[in-house]
Amino acid sequence: NGAVPTTAPEYVLFQGPGMDPFAESPEWGCTLVVLPFMYYEWTGDDSLIRKYYGNMRRYADYLATRADRHILSFGLGDWYDYGDFRAGFSRNTPVPLVATAHYYLIVDYMKKAARMVGNAYDAAHYTQLAERINQAFHQAFYDAENHQYGTGSQCSNALPLFLNMVPQKDRSKVLENLVADINKHGNRLTTGDVGNRYLFQTLARNGLNELMYTMHNHEEAPGYGFQLKFGATTLTEQWDPRQGSSWDHFMMGQIDEWFFHSLAGIQMSDKYPGMKHFIVDPQPVGNLTSVSSVTHTLYG
Repeated sequence: NGAVPTTAPEYVLFQGPGMDPFAESPEWGCTLVVLPFMYYEWTGDDSLIRKYYGNMRRYADYLATRADRHILSFGLGDWYDYGDFRAGFSRNTPVPLVATAHYYLIVDYMKKAARMVGNAYDAAHYTQLAERINQAFHQAFYDAENHQYGTGSQCSNALPLFLNMVPQKDRSKVLENLVADINKHGNRLTTGDVGNRYLFQTLARNGLNELMYTMHNHEEAPGYGFQLKFGATTLTEQWDPRQGSSWDHFMMGQIDEWFFHSLAGIQMSDKYPGMKHFIVDPQPVGNLTSVSSVTHTLYG
């Protein structure tokens, strides 16, 4: 039917009350569409987009069948978000907000993919669909009076900012509210494993690297410093490993992108995929005196 399970191949069948989000979640399923573009950006090779265009199209069209007036309402949302509770299912940010934003992300990629494979009909279709999803998202989740999305959580505001879903006239106000919420929480994050990336990059790409540094340069939870102080040698599933869950988990590594893209300043050029041409724009922050970084490309 075009659906992408959370685990593929789907060896484990999640069944029973409350297990559906584990079986299928747009935040994980979007990998089918995002990964071929990441490969293209890093290598300049568009073969994965061309080879799997049909699969990507089926997934986007499948999500359309699950949407209610362009709003998706299933999945794990901002999984393992942070607060005064044991992490797990998203509590700070509405699941439909996160799911619909990723639906928009997928369709936005599809209009680019359609152009790359020369499918003018699909390009027009997905361009129009992306606009409709954005309009529905804005209508469903935006508080125009207070310039907030959803609950006003960090993920609620960072996600549409990162995806350029916010009307230009409202961007500065929404960004101000995002920063205000970070300040309100003592310059600490409240995002989960999905929202972390969008929060970090929204700050970095809007010139707020000093705030990013303040958010992470400490030894308290939530923070990487606390894990190091605790004695962790791998990333843990929770910011505070004492609360349980895995002590060796592929989660919360989103800061790596900030290390390379912002601190070291090694950035790709949109015009030249594959690092044939790239930008070096290091951005020192806080009391850092030096940064050393190496990135391997096809050219060395």
